Amino acid sequence: MSPREWRHAGWLLIVLGLLVLPCAVAAAQHGGVAAGGLDSLQNIPTATAVTIRPRLFAAYGALLAAAMLGVLYLYRGRSFIVYWIGGWLLLSASLAIVSRDYADPTLQSVFAGVSLLFAVWSAGVITLGVLAFPDRALRWTWPVRVSEVTAVWFLAAPFVVPMSVIVLSGAIVTAGVLGWSSIRYLTLAQRARYAGAFIVGLGLGLIGVVNIVGVSAAMLSATAADALNRLAVVNVITSMFVALGMHLLVFEDMTQELRRTNLDLEAAHEEVKRLAITDPLTGCHNRRFFEEIERRELQRHRRYGGPLAVVFVDIDRFKELNDALGHDRGDDVLRAIGALLRRQVRESDYVIRWGGDEFLLLLACGEHEARAKAVDLKEALERTQEIAGLNLPAKVALSIGVAAVPNDADGLSDAIRNADARMYRDKLADRRAGL
Repeated sequence: MSPREWRHAGWLLIVLGLLVLPCAVAAAQHGGVAAGGLDSLQNIPTATAVTIRPRLFAAYGALLAAAMLGVLYLYRGRSFIVYWIGGWLLLSASLAIVSRDYADPTLQSVFAGVSLLFAVWSAGVITLGVLAFPDRALRWTWPVRVSEVTAVWFLAAPFVVPMSVIVLSGAIVTAGVLGWSSIRYLTLAQRARYAGAFIVGLGLGLIGVVNIVGVSAAMLSATAADALNRLAVVNVITSMFVALGMHLLVFEDMTQELRRTNLDLEAAHEEVKRLAITDPLTGCHNRRFFEEIERRELQRHRRYGGPLAVVFVDIDRFKELNDALGHDRGDDVLRAIGALLRRQVRESDYVIRWGGDEFLLLLACGEHEARAKAVDLKEALERTQEIAGLNLPAKVALSIGVAAVPNDADGLSDAIRNADARMYRDKLADRRAGL
């Protein structure tokens, strides 16, 4: 067996030992069944009848739900879970108070009012859970005022109004709060597509309807106690689904947060990648990006036989302009030229800042079309009277060299050298022409 199977077998033996050992000790004390026969079994006391109190059973269930949510809060740490825990604890206290009978009628009325108050507060605190979902801060002005009003009514009413009025008012208020809470949870389920919120909203709405109908029927029936006990059983079953929905909603919220975190990480990764391949001054691609795409574009060029050309661009008299206007103004000119180049090429083409005042264009076209693009670039710059809002004392011009990439080329370095050399010839020709 594997080590894991040995561990499971060891735990099984421990459990069996804990179960068998007390039986063996008891048998040894009575001389064993084989020695004393079946006479020893006559000493076993007869079972006594156990009275099951549905409300007390429901109180323990609510307490268990609060404990399980407490474990989730230790793991998740969300404020809405705290409200849920408080709601279940209040419900447990409400059910525990009315799970026993009191000899004094006045005392019974007082505790009934306290129980109804806790039930109303339980519904209200559970409603605060959806208002605080997933991690919103709440304003406590109106919850405190509503709590004060309900406390005054349910604590003072037992001394001045009949018990039936108190019970009916408690059922109506609780049903109203649960109905409002149900609407908020169902709205959350519709907006965020949370199945847990749908289960909670549906369960709370059902509990509110069953309570108001059950209490009304019990007040009109001679067997009111039986009706309320059956009502408690229905509420216990429904509350189990509500607790299940709350746990599911916690895990859905956690899954949604993980999904948002992953999206943020992906966005941050894309931003870091973009910054790594982008020249921060001009917004054009940098030489690192060129090294990434060079092999890919060359393979596409050789495989499909599509045309590919390199255009080398240099800003004339940039050093003179930089010295005359300063580096800040020179940076503005570089940004303006970079934006101009990006506007004049297609999305499938690349504009790369090669270094200093030099730019490299990688165009998916032949040499003839690339030469026409070079002429368009010069004309576009001439039409721009101001670059980045600067009134330039000297005319800024572009020197451009073009070279086609052969179909059998192993790299782009030869085409870049040819384009660079032709760019210098273009620069000399412009200077001889007096530009």
